[in-house]
Amino acid sequence: MGSVFGVKMRSIMMLIGLMSPLFAVAQSYWFGPKVGPAVNFQRWNNFERAPLLSINADFFIESYSEESTSALYASLGFRTRGSALRTVNTFDGFTSNNGFKFRNIVLELGMKKYFRPNSDLNPYYLLGVRGEYTVANNLSTYDRFATLFFPNEQFVRKFVYGVSFGAGIEKQFSEYYVGFFEFNLCPDLSNQYFQPPLPNVRDPFTNQLVNLQESVVRNVSIEFKFGMKFLRKVEYIDDY
Repeated sequence: MGSVFGVKMRSIMMLIGLMSPLFAVAQSYWFGPKVGPAVNFQRWNNFERAPLLSINADFFIESYSEESTSALYASLGFRTRGSALRTVNTFDGFTSNNGFKFRNIVLELGMKKYFRPNSDLNPYYLLGVRGEYTVANNLSTYDRFATLFFPNEQFVRKFVYGVSFGAGIEKQFSEYYVGFFEFNLCPDLSNQYFQPPLPNVRDPFTNQLVNLQESVVRNVSIEFKFGMKFLRKVEYIDDY
């Protein structure tokens, strides 16, 4: 398992390396962290689960140009995707919060378009593509229930991909650092979980053979992020 994970991580780092010439051309670039809450949704067997709340974090790099209102960016981050299961005990009113959690490393590449680059407040929108690798999940915690109605870890798709649509606004504090707030809608285009139809599966409670229907699950997340970006600026001095 460790060797497989190492191969996947090397693949991610190679993709980041492929992006580096885009930023090296200009020499100057922005970089920094961003972090914030997310609301995650999933549909299991045509049933909507309750949303799962999580905290996500990224480190990003962004191209810099004094003339252009567009920029390219690349980010590497961590996400918890999934959905929640909330059960209420009718006797004492106690509510328990559980859920299906998929912990993903995320590589995102995209572009930003700025509307007022020379103003104190600068709104923008972004469009990106994402590739995600699932490094862990919590599905094994439901094995103790010995029921056919909880998902099985063997049907988790390790690689998922999707797109990101977002908008935000920047606050200029100085020439060299900027604060921002960002809102993103992140639907996946591939399945996080896929279980094909399974005939003649023995129910551990009734000892009867049953047919299980197909389970297809995709992630959709709404993300809110706060961040800072810092300018690495290279200036050339003419030597006469």
